[in-house]
Parts: sequence; structure tokens; C-alpha cells
Amino acid sequence: MKSARYWFVLVSSAVIFGCAASGTAVIKQYENVTPTRFEGAVAVVLEDRSTGTVDDRGESLITEGFRRVKILDRKALDCAEDSSNCRIERAICYNETWDKVESIEARAIAPDGKVFPLEKDDIRDITWVDWAIPEQDQRCMVFKLKGAGPGAIIEERYRIRSAKFLGVGGLNFQDRDPVLEVSYTLDTPADFAYKWRTDNIDIKPLEERVGNRLRRTWTARDVPPLFIEKGMVAPSDVLAQLRVANEKVSAFGEYPACKAIRSWEDLGTCWHEMIKDKQEITEPVKEVAKAIAEKAKTETEKLKMVWDYMNNNVRYVGLEKGLAGFIPLSAHVVCSKKYGDCKAVAGLITVLCRELGLKADPILIGIRPSLGKLPLDLPGPFHFNHSIARVEADGQVYWMDATYRDLDYKTTPAADQGVHVVVARPGAPFLDFIPVQPAESNQAEWKVEFRPLDAVTAQMSVALSTTGNTAGNFRSRAQEYPGDRWPKYLQEMLREAYPQATLLEQVTTGKDDNNQPFAIQFKARLDKAFQSTGKGVSFDVKRPFLSSLSDLLSLPKRRYPLDLNSLTLTRIRYEVAIPAGMELAGQPKNFALDDEWVSAERLTQIEGDRVVTEYRMALKQLQIPPDKYPTARESLRKALDAGNFVLMFEPAKKKA
Repeated sequence: MKSARYWFVLVSSAVIFGCAASGTAVIKQYENVTPTRFEGAVAVVLEDRSTGTVDDRGESLITEGFRRVKILDRKALDCAEDSSNCRIERAICYNETWDKVESIEARAIAPDGKVFPLEKDDIRDITWVDWAIPEQDQRCMVFKLKGAGPGAIIEERYRIRSAKFLGVGGLNFQDRDPVLEVSYTLDTPADFAYKWRTDNIDIKPLEERVGNRLRRTWTARDVPPLFIEKGMVAPSDVLAQLRVANEKVSAFGEYPACKAIRSWEDLGTCWHEMIKDKQEITEPVKEVAKAIAEKAKTETEKLKMVWDYMNNNVRYVGLEKGLAGFIPLSAHVVCSKKYGDCKAVAGLITVLCRELGLKADPILIGIRPSLGKLPLDLPGPFHFNHSIARVEADGQVYWMDATYRDLDYKTTPAADQGVHVVVARPGAPFLDFIPVQPAESNQAEWKVEFRPLDAVTAQMSVALSTTGNTAGNFRSRAQEYPGDRWPKYLQEMLREAYPQATLLEQVTTGKDDNNQPFAIQFKARLDKAFQSTGKGVSFDVKRPFLSSLSDLLSLPKRRYPLDLNSLTLTRIRYEVAIPAGMELAGQPKNFALDDEWVSAERLTQIEGDRVVTEYRMALKQLQIPPDKYPTARESLRKALDAGNFVLMFEPAKKKA
């Protein structure tokens, strides 16, 4: 959609901010906001006000906002693609189906008071469609303010009219910069029902009744910034924020079951009514189900064959415009045309499994890394960004996410674990919880052999077999690096542990068959592997590939909980051939650790002409609170370190 369809109030700054203070007055007002006062800050949010106004019928919404920010550091001018510091490029985002951007006004005020207004031609109306998602309605008006530098203040004002709405508001009080004052006002008919709560901040609203209207205003002052930490839980779990859940969702108004959403069961009933016509069992669906039924003997075999069918035949295509964000293509279309997005493939899985006699339902889910914990007391459709299927087979519950083509049917994607979901079972919807799969579900089994080639060089032979999400991670990497790029990737991985290593050969299996473990076998030459100690030689034994945990544990302290992505189990059998004419003179002590966070052990012994070490490490907790992080970090690092050790060899003593 082109920006010509929108009306913008973009004239001279004197008109735009005619009722506002002059540029010089604004600079003077905030002259005490300095880099010294806010050490390390790139910018400071001076004022952030927004208002949501619901019309008297509860059908439409007007959202208005004003924001004022002072630039403190030149880093704010860095708007390179990979920069996290850019503050002068702004975006006002909207929904193309229901929203109309009625005005955008912005200006930059230089430290000397000179005003640089935003011009209409400086605004780009962009969308985020690509080959995988060719149709969706989230767009943004993006602009970069001229004349902004250290000491400058930028202001923006906007107004968006929504003909229909999902949610009527909410606000993040916290920003990546310090916030001096932030407020949100929700203006509704007095009988417009909604629930609200504030998270990670204690704020009570100021209430005002005027006629048949109720206005609530939440205001926060001197809010510290949100710091992004690698591996942290979803920002929504730790943000100081206001959440609002309105009972009436006007965008769903044509569906009687959606008239009032007061519970998660209500939402499940509503969504089922929206999608039930898409779940009809037609001839193409019957044909696929019949072919599966002729081969499968058990419920689990039926489920597995449905999974294989989806992986081998249906490609992902995102169609998310308007109510298509909730209403999928029909199972008939997906089965016939062989494409669909998350909710569409979840729908086909559901219909196929039902035709095969399995209990199956589509579900709404907010994936853990992006949306975090579901606010259980605020039912509504605005907490979800994904859909998968829940299937019962032979007494087990399976969570089938066919957007992941690198996992087997037994594996729940890591991002889908540990969250509450809404199950749209016909006549009996319910709230459910996807459990975190145990470490044994995500295994990496290694056999690593070292053999001396000469006095200083060794050959490493490695056999690795992986399952679950661990296999999925390797499989997706192998698919991302086809041809000779894959051996080069393995070489890079190996050299992180052994900088002197040269990959000689490799064989990878399970890349294109997610029912099989993903396995790699390779050989490598290690130059200068044996180091002289004077009396003999030493040999460093290390994990062939460094653990991703090491990076997550690099911080000595954390402000927010750490999310380990998935629970994993690592087993390594090291075999080091004793160099000719030598004997073992030093070996690692046996090691055992078992606490709240991790279970690990290491046992070394001589077997014939080899030193054999068995190592095992299993994670126990998916998330680690910040107050327990130092203790957990110490345990996890000890467990990781136990996977690396040094062997000492000396010339064999002559027997008497």
C-alpha cells in the first residue's frame, strides 16, 4: 500500500508545533539532562504520552502519541543495519487492514534551538513481506530526523484511527533509554469491560468519570532502562509495562461466539467458531488419510506418517492479512495446493489426525523467546503469535509444529516449550501447558579418538550422533550451509576448540531425514598436539566443538533471568592412544557434580593401550533467576570444564 492513501499533517514546524514551546525554550527546559547525569546513556526519553480512545459503541479506536527524546551520544546517529544505538530513525507502525494513519508530525531541535521539521518526502511507508510471508498487514511509517546530534531533542506526534481493534492498548513504561516521564490514558465508555494489570512496576491509575465515559491514566517517572542481555528471557517477562485485556474484540464482531471474551475457554470457543469451516474433511484429505491408514498399525505410527506427509509435501507460506492472521486456509486448500502458514498446517494436521481416529486440536501459542509467560488473568487473542497442533496418540500428548522441518515428530521445538496455550477443542476448549522436555530428549553422543601420528602430531577421529532439538540445530545449520560450505563450517567449529586442526574428511547423515539422528563422522589432523614437558609430553583433550553455554555464562552477574533454550544431555567417550614407548604419568581426577542446575560426571581409566574418559553432563533447569545465577554459573562452568582436561605421558620405566 502506498503512502499516498494517507493524509499527513506535514507542514512547517511553526504550524506543526504551533501550540508547543519554541525550540530554544525546549532546549532550555531540559538543559540539566546531561551525559554526566545519565552516564553511559545514548539518549534519554524526556516525555512519552499516549492515549487510546474507544468510541461510544465500542467498535473503533483512536490512538494518539507524543514522544520527546534528548540525544546524549553520537552513537545515536549510527543507523547501520546491525546497530542497536540508532535513535534518529523512527517508526510509527500500524495495521493496514484496520488502521489509518491520520497524521505524523516530527521535528529535531538542535542545541542552539534551530528547528528541523520532518518533511512529507522523508517518510517511507514500508512492509515486511518476503518470499515466506508474501501477504500480511503490518506496516510502518519510517523516517530519519535531520539536524539531530548530541544535545539535540527530537519530538514526534502521531494519530492513528482503527476501524476495528484486537486490543485497545497497553504500554511499555520501560525503554532501552532512561525515561523521565511516561503515561498512558485509556478513554472508554463506562460500561466497556476490560481487565488490566501492571508488571514489574507498581502503578495505580488516576480515574476520571465524565458523563458515560471513564478515563484511566497510568503514569511512571524516572524509569531505568531495559538492558538487553544475551540469553535473557523474553523482554515481556521483565519489562515494566501495562497490560490491558478487553472483553470485546471488535475485529471479531461477525462471530457471535466472540461477543465477549472473559476467559481462555471463551477465547477457545471464539477461535473454533472462526476456523471450524476450514476443518471440513474433503476428498483430498480423505485420500491422504486412507493411504496412511493402510500402512500404519498404531496411533503413534499414524501420527508419525502425518508428520512425514507434512514435511515432505507442504511448504510454508505466510498469509496473515486481516483476519487471515487468525483464520487459516482450509485443510482442503492446504492438502490440495501443498502450502500454508503455521495455523494452516496445524489445521491440516488436526483434520488428518481426526480422520485417522486420533484426538487432535489446533492451538494458539505465544512462543517463549518472544512473548514469554502468558498473563493467565488477562484472556484475549493479543498474546499469541503462532499456532501448532496438539495430538494424543497411544496415551501420549504430542505438540506438532510443522513450521520446523528439522525435527522429528517426538520433539517439541525449544521455542514452544514451557508456555501456556489455548486448545480449540470443539465444545470443550481449555487452557493447557506445554512441558519442557527432559535433557534426554536432546542428546549429543560423542566418540572421540586421538591417535599419535608422530612425536608431535595426532589424528582425531570423531563420531557424533544427536537427537531432538540438538539434532534440529545441527540439521538446520547443515541445510543453511550446502555443498562445500558445510565442511568449511565444521572446520571453523573445530578450530574454536583446536586452532591447529585441519579437517581431513567428513560424512554427514540425517540431514534430509528428520526421523533419523543427525550424525557427523570426521577426521582431523592436530599439529603440535603433543607438547614437551621436559620429562615427557602433555596432551590437551577438549570438546571437539565448544558448548554454546560458554557464551551464555560469560557475564559474572545478570539483571534478568537466563533462558538456556532447551535442556540437553551430552555424553562423550574420549579415547587417547598412549604414545609408543610411553606410559600415563598424569590424568584428571574423577569428577561428580549433582545439584539444582546440572548433573555431571567424569571417569578416567586405562583400557589396554588407551586412556579412556567417560564424560556426561545434563542440564536440569531451563531458566535461571538472576539472584541464583552466580551459583548456577559456578556449577555449570565446573561441569563444562570437566569436559576438557590434560593427560601427561612420560617414557615407560624399564621393568626390573
